[in-house]
Amino acid sequence: MSSKVLILSHPKLTHVVQQVMDSMNQLPDVTIRDVSFGGVVHFLNTHLQTIKPNMIITGGAHWTMLDRSNYRSDLPILPIPITRYDLLQAALQARQFGKKIAVVHYGEELQSCQDALLTLDGEYEYFSYRSQEEAASLLLSLKQSGTDAIIGGGLICSLADENEIPSVFLHSKDSIMKILEHVARLETSRQEIEQVTQKWAKEFIRHPLHSYEVSSYSAGNTAMPLPQHPIPTKSKSDIDIALDKFMFHQSLVTEKSTRFVSNSCFPFAFAGIFTSEEGTEHLTTTIKKLEASRDEPLFYAIEDKECHVLFLSKLPSSNTLLNIPCPDKLAGGISSSSPTEDMLSSETLLSEKVWEAQVAMELVNSRAVSDSLCILGEGSPFHMLLPLLRTDSLPQIKLIKPLFELKNTARLLQILRLLLDHGLSITTVAHHVGTSRQTVYGYMDRIESVIGLLSDPEKRFALSLELRIWALQSAVEQLRQKDSLAYEKSERVSI
Repeated sequence: MSSKVLILSHPKLTHVVQQVMDSMNQLPDVTIRDVSFGGVVHFLNTHLQTIKPNMIITGGAHWTMLDRSNYRSDLPILPIPITRYDLLQAALQARQFGKKIAVVHYGEELQSCQDALLTLDGEYEYFSYRSQEEAASLLLSLKQSGTDAIIGGGLICSLADENEIPSVFLHSKDSIMKILEHVARLETSRQEIEQVTQKWAKEFIRHPLHSYEVSSYSAGNTAMPLPQHPIPTKSKSDIDIALDKFMFHQSLVTEKSTRFVSNSCFPFAFAGIFTSEEGTEHLTTTIKKLEASRDEPLFYAIEDKECHVLFLSKLPSSNTLLNIPCPDKLAGGISSSSPTEDMLSSETLLSEKVWEAQVAMELVNSRAVSDSLCILGEGSPFHMLLPLLRTDSLPQIKLIKPLFELKNTARLLQILRLLLDHGLSITTVAHHVGTSRQTVYGYMDRIESVIGLLSDPEKRFALSLELRIWALQSAVEQLRQKDSLAYEKSERVSI
């Protein structure tokens, strides 16, 4: 059964969302509720238990108010983004009413997009408001000053209509389609991971662990159980080395995590990496909130703008990494380690998850995936290719090879991947790369002139597979180069 997605909306946004949904083929179960300005927190406190969604989507003032409030939820809350493309598209529509155009938005979230209109003809002014009364007063003032058109959210467009000022809604169909496509992909991945999780859960029931007492750890007991027998001294194993590097060589964190990994009370493990441009303080706050919401241990290390985290669990969980709130980039290996009495095998599996998380982050950094999210779970094509990579059995790249002889290879490969991932939709690709449809058509013509037409479905599948093989090989090579540089640096320091 599809997850229920709750969209907190208003009449203007609801109209656009419904238009977008009518044009999409694959959608999860969506519930739309119009919420009055300033009432989003009260609505959730009152109706969340009745609707029981698995995910919340909202945008504009609703999102900003929710983000700045003290409201906390275990559910993922996704914002509908406002991009430069949205602002540019709205400005072109508003320009037909005159040159003097006001862009009005709740808070100051549009500051980073203002440069999008620098090259356009017209007079563009930006205004923000903090309350409905302030917005009404501002619109009246803009009318008196002779403003030709207003660009804004649902409340602003309604007030503009009352003041008989032409208005253009800021959220574009493309932004709404992007977030809904993202949700659809998450739902597909969730279903695939859930199937694998159920399979392992059945195995767990058939072959229960007898090496720990269930009563030694309960949901209300915050003290983690330690091994009853001391861990024998031994040379560093693969997992010791992997965890030491994964935890930025922070010995205390590595020692604690290794101790728990060696304890069979927690046979399932998930490794993740996430980043924040806001830096260490934001990462620490985020991981502390996640830690407080869990009854099972996690270990983390932070360096600069990156956090590495290791989750341990008694049971498999498909949402462990997806519950990290609002990272800029998120990557990880979340397929669970199979419960086993063979500790060496279990530790080897965990070291592989740590490595997979690092590979996944390299894929994100290289933009080999459409979003800033890469989870190497059972449903990921990259995860399916990893066994072939480990045995050096990946097929050779042939179809995309001619593109490597051109000057702008990286850009052409990016456009080709987006075209294949989005069913050759020129509009969607143009939105992703922030360019015009004509430019994308130009790229597509050049690609087809080198590797042939993209009309054959079998050929598109083969090209998509080759692109992922190349991206995976590149990510692993990039990781090897980083390890090599780190090793050389450590050798110079020791000398």
